[in-house]
Amino acid sequence: MRKAMQACTWLVLMASVFASSPSFAQEGPPPEVPGRVESDPQLAAASQAWHDAWRANVEAHLRTIAARGTPRDLLVAGWLWPRSGENADIQARAWAQSGAWVEAAYAASTGEDPLVDWALLNACPKNDARCDRGLLLQRLMAADPGNAELLLTAHHDAVQRKDMAAAERYWQAAANATHYRAHFNDVGLLMATTLRQVPVPPLDPALAAAIGEDLGIGRAATPQDMADVAVMAINAAIAIPTLHPITQRCRAQVGSLPADVRAACKRIYTLLAADGSIVIGPAIALPQLVQWADADVERDAARERLRRFAWVYENVMQLYQRPSTARHLPGDYVDVFLRDGELAAMRHQLQANGVAGEPPADWLPDNRDYRALLTGNPPTAP
Repeated sequence: MRKAMQACTWLVLMASVFASSPSFAQEGPPPEVPGRVESDPQLAAASQAWHDAWRANVEAHLRTIAARGTPRDLLVAGWLWPRSGENADIQARAWAQSGAWVEAAYAASTGEDPLVDWALLNACPKNDARCDRGLLLQRLMAADPGNAELLLTAHHDAVQRKDMAAAERYWQAAANATHYRAHFNDVGLLMATTLRQVPVPPLDPALAAAIGEDLGIGRAATPQDMADVAVMAINAAIAIPTLHPITQRCRAQVGSLPADVRAACKRIYTLLAADGSIVIGPAIALPQLVQWADADVERDAARERLRRFAWVYENVMQLYQRPSTARHLPGDYVDVFLRDGELAAMRHQLQANGVAGEPPADWLPDNRDYRALLTGNPPTAP
């Protein structure tokens, strides 16, 4: 449980901070350090007992949901089904059950619920379920024409199967898309709503305080935190195939991009920058839009958007440099994340810790690359 908790904690509390940081990609998560719960045999036993009881309730609830037989119910049951276990046989049975429900969700889906189809794009491969990915994408693109997120996913899939003609068609369609809309928040909200309906065993105050300390949230943990950690860990693990073609085609290997490629990339990045559901989109797009601006007015607007983003990004990073007792994760952080997006949740977290959500008029970031883009001066050596 300790390792699972650490993985979930890292994804929930730190992914929003480091997802776009090159150094994070190189360094990875921090080394595992035993926490209060793991270090105290009495707390560890109490934690195991609590999670065993909660897991039993989760499994009973998910069986009831799956029995309703709708595509959405089967999807949620399969994706949320606990897969950890004391031995390989238990884990194998758990994976088989989750895969069977996800496959049943696919079989029952007729395309009338686009959220189910979008979620199945990830749930099927992650659960070894047999699904026609091409059919899912075609239904999604028909239901939401002009969505660059879907078109870029189709582009990525075409590249994977080496159909370069189809890949180019989807790329050009993405360049002429009207919006970029993923469904991380919608899927997360669906899962959170389900888990929060599960009856929760009482959480001993001493155990709650220790879990809160281990999670680094600056308060005692609540039963809802346990559900939210699971939901956010699943959400953070959802693949983002749209980022691959962007990084491949919109970054010049030698010299500068051809004018037509640059124009297409700029249109896609403009849509990506407007999507605040996960922070990595604006993190990729905003710096590039400053460089690609065609006029001073456009460049000034792009710089201000980057400056506001950098304020949130840097201050959240600094927040996690504080001792865990000197920072606070709002109890409704996940609600804000799922309702309004990750960037809004980060601002909410700053405000809950006494930091303004917007920068002062004369503020510039410490990040040398951001500062150079904002001032027009090349970065200097540290």
